[in-house]
Amino acid sequence: MAGPVDANPGQPLRFTTDLGWRVVLTKATLHVGAVYLNQSAPVSGAQSTGCILPGTYVAQVTSGIDADLLSPALQRFPGPGSGTTIPPALVGQVWLTGGDINTVSDPSPPMSILDIAGTAVKGATTTPFTGRITIASNRQSSGSTAAGGDSICKERIVSPIATSVAVGTTGGLVVRIDPRQLFVNVNFALLAPSGDAFAFSDDPSSDAYTQPSRNLYQNLHSGGGLYTFEWDGDL
Repeated sequence: MAGPVDANPGQPLRFTTDLGWRVVLTKATLHVGAVYLNQSAPVSGAQSTGCILPGTYVAQVTSGIDADLLSPALQRFPGPGSGTTIPPALVGQVWLTGGDINTVSDPSPPMSILDIAGTAVKGATTTPFTGRITIASNRQSSGSTAAGGDSICKERIVSPIATSVAVGTTGGLVVRIDPRQLFVNVNFALLAPSGDAFAFSDDPSSDAYTQPSRNLYQNLHSGGGLYTFEWDGDL
């Protein structure tokens, strides 16, 4: 697990967003509970994807880690993974959970999945910001699963993430997470004030849960450039 290769160890990550905000990101920590690779991609136009993919899982790591997304250095999961060298995996899954993916109730204290902090500047506007995302009862869809609501597991699993990874007999899986992708289409000017800074809201029912908070959460679940997988035979 690691941040982008062009990050500088021990330094903030500086970048410009698609909306023209110049961001200095001083903190970006993501809790990843598990990573899976599957050899089958869901069929386009088929029934909506469930939490567990059809097909064959070819690799897995199930020991959680709090990953520093500002560091390009590899950060090892606490425990080993397992895999099989059958045809390449076409889909990855990242599980954003510290326990059972189907348990809705809040742990005490609630587990932070994403913690961020930094400053965004555009023109004469300077916006110091913080953000914390949890995924528990605050993310449960309205209506029970039996009544057609989505299971909480769908909020905790980023899936499917397109990839092409062949598991080797030696080496290891490298998952890189680029925190710049979290801020796509995020308008920092709409953040609500919080003390001496501005804050992303973690409560979808709050009036403070506006465009930047919605897009940050949606970007965390993007199967695009945020998460990438590769097999490094030298590990």
